[in-house]
Amino acid sequence: MAVVPTHDALITESTPTGHQTSWQHPHQVDLPASVRGVLDSDGTALVVLRLDGTIEMVNAPMLSILGAESMDDLAEGSPASGVLRSFLDHLPQELLHRQRGEWRGDVDHRGPAGDTRLLRATARVDTPCDERPGGTISLLLHDVTSARRRVARLHHQASHDPLTGLANRHRIMVDLAQAIGEQRGRPGHVAAIFVDLDHLKYVNDAFGHRVGDQLITSTAQRLAQAIRPTDRVARIGGDEFIVVSTGIVDAISALDLAERARRALTGHLKIGELDLAFSVSIGVALTDPDVMDLDDIGAAGLLVGNADTAMYEAKQHGRGRCILFTSDMRSAARERTEIAATLARAVNDHDLTVDYQPVFSTVTKTAVAAEALVRWTHPTRGRMDPATFIAVAEESGIISRLGELVLDQAMGDLRGWIENHTVPSDFSVHVNVSRVQLGSASFVNLVIAKLREHALDPTQLVLEARDTSLLGRIADVDRSIRALRRAGVQVAVDNFGTGPKALAVMTDVGADVLKLDGSLALPTGSSDAETRLVRAIVLLAHALDMSVVAERVSGYEQLRRLQAAGCDLVQGNLLGAPRPASAFGTASNIEW
Repeated sequence: MAVVPTHDALITESTPTGHQTSWQHPHQVDLPASVRGVLDSDGTALVVLRLDGTIEMVNAPMLSILGAESMDDLAEGSPASGVLRSFLDHLPQELLHRQRGEWRGDVDHRGPAGDTRLLRATARVDTPCDERPGGTISLLLHDVTSARRRVARLHHQASHDPLTGLANRHRIMVDLAQAIGEQRGRPGHVAAIFVDLDHLKYVNDAFGHRVGDQLITSTAQRLAQAIRPTDRVARIGGDEFIVVSTGIVDAISALDLAERARRALTGHLKIGELDLAFSVSIGVALTDPDVMDLDDIGAAGLLVGNADTAMYEAKQHGRGRCILFTSDMRSAARERTEIAATLARAVNDHDLTVDYQPVFSTVTKTAVAAEALVRWTHPTRGRMDPATFIAVAEESGIISRLGELVLDQAMGDLRGWIENHTVPSDFSVHVNVSRVQLGSASFVNLVIAKLREHALDPTQLVLEARDTSLLGRIADVDRSIRALRRAGVQVAVDNFGTGPKALAVMTDVGADVLKLDGSLALPTGSSDAETRLVRAIVLLAHALDMSVVAERVSGYEQLRRLQAAGCDLVQGNLLGAPRPASAFGTASNIEW
């Protein structure tokens, strides 16, 4: 029999009288063939040894692990016996001295091929029940490498984003809570840097999600390269990333790090034949007393919320910039949340009104249309600025329902005016719509259904959208505009002259009406050069079969210049202020 001396021949055997003995007829372990078969079939390796190191049995999986082909390869001094000895060396001394008991543990084993395997080991020491000397060690080894890898893979999948390989929201929140806990009592801050891609939805709509995914993947790689080695980064949403930075000295250091990330994520990306310009908006928040007053998990949630709020401010101030969170922003965020909740109730209760401002022809000097302007009186804040609550409605998703209500109200009021002979039968109404509405698959059907419900001709409806809502060749928006114009509904570019791509708005967007923003519509003090510019815009619009409306007309000299420049339509308080439907009339405030 092969002998593997170890632990001083494991344990020196002794008789009850203390005399050492030498085994001439070792006790044989006789396992049934069925038991051996089960062990061999599931890969469990087994070796049974006497306490003096003599091997009594070994199965095939154990021989494979030891790098042996047969029992003969386990002779003392052989490589295989050395491997077996290394396994036995893991056993605790007290187990062997007790000569009875069991031990379990994991052992890393480097196999003959050089691969490292994780083995689950179970060792049992038994001695005879009578006073005869003897005893055995049964060592079982089970390869759990694949199972461990599966567990690790599942753990990784549960804590990482599948597209980018970055940590996901759950993982980064755990890491952030831990970082905050470690920061307590130490100088410096933990920073949360909230990164949001600008206009990713537009990329997805225009070029497909495959291109959008490539942009996200590129962003993840660039962001990981831009931050410090000690920082942690995660993708927490479709176009949102979080960077957790520890040991930040002050706000300037945090903003410097955020600015480094912004520069790395701003520019052009070549994807196939596409050359995409992209940028990011970044919000930065530092641990402050309000954050640190909470437990680690609560503090992590508040810190990310603060960074998100700062990112929102960056979006509101023109995108492509970094902004540091302040307590004033928290108040503003709470205010927006409160306004959104109250506005939602007002929409559900139809607690909004619509005023109408007449639009006059510069040729006939009569009102030919009216623009519907939604109004809302907040229960405690009073009359709200439409720009404020419309922005909240777009941010919160209320805009679709609100827009539907205004559309229905405007058409209903127009039908009432026509039937009451307040306006001629070909009078039209202008209604503002958002990109969200235009991008909805059901919007065109809604508009057509409302026209039929109120017995209006499609040409009597003009849908006004800001130039930023129409640019970018967004597939869903383009489809809606084409379908609406085919049905006879007119589309107007609102607030023209406020965006950076005025020429593209005129040439790329299919529209019927161009509305000059009040700042461009030759306000008081305009120069001759500005007059020539407006005249050129009007000529170009006419060449593109678009009529031109000048907004916010407030003075006689302004009106004269706009008429001279060739504007087709004008509106403003000089001619007629907004008023409720019941008080609407087509008479002008002035004598032309």
